[in-house]
Amino acid sequence: MKVRFFSILLCLLTLASCAGYHFNTNNNPLIGYDIRSVAVPMFVNRSVIPELAAPMTKEIVFALNDYSGIRVFSGDNDNADAVLIGIIESRDHYNEVVKTTQTLFTDDTVKESIGNRAPFYYPVQTSYEFSLKVILIKRPSKEELELLTTDLGQFMKVNPKVVLMDTINISGNFSRVVGETTTSNAIGKTNFTKNKGIFEKSLQETSMNAAKTFKQVVLNAF
Repeated sequence: MKVRFFSILLCLLTLASCAGYHFNTNNNPLIGYDIRSVAVPMFVNRSVIPELAAPMTKEIVFALNDYSGIRVFSGDNDNADAVLIGIIESRDHYNEVVKTTQTLFTDDTVKESIGNRAPFYYPVQTSYEFSLKVILIKRPSKEELELLTTDLGQFMKVNPKVVLMDTINISGNFSRVVGETTTSNAIGKTNFTKNKGIFEKSLQETSMNAAKTFKQVVLNAF
């Protein structure tokens, strides 16, 4: 009976110790390719949404910095073991990328702000979508870097220097600020300014989410 009791106790202690165990996913995932440093130049923005390159590049750099055993350089660095190229792309027309997904009719307090104009629908919810192509290449030449940022870059996937080439589809949305304009402090007086700020904040949050997806892509790839 005592032998059985101690056997059960040993099993329980073993399970308890395993319950607190977890794999460390923050180690350098590129070490198998002998990559201990990565340069991340400013991403190329080919989308119709301006000012996307800076927040997207910054968040990807932050994501790489989460890994131990890897040194990350912002910008060009000839001494880095590899270079991470980012290319932001979208459809050609703005109204195909940034779309109104919800509208309201000019009534209530807004109705008083439009004067003698006929009632109309105005946007209150907007969505957008684009993609981020990431390419990790070991010690590329200047010519290889230039080629990778062209339409022919996709054919370099078979190049033995290319460690990773993947595309992340990204989407986001934000609510517009709309209100009456009958007083000097009303929402509508600064409607455009507020909406521009909200859009920029949404892009920042979307960049952070894209960086999380990027980390997952790296983990899955390696």
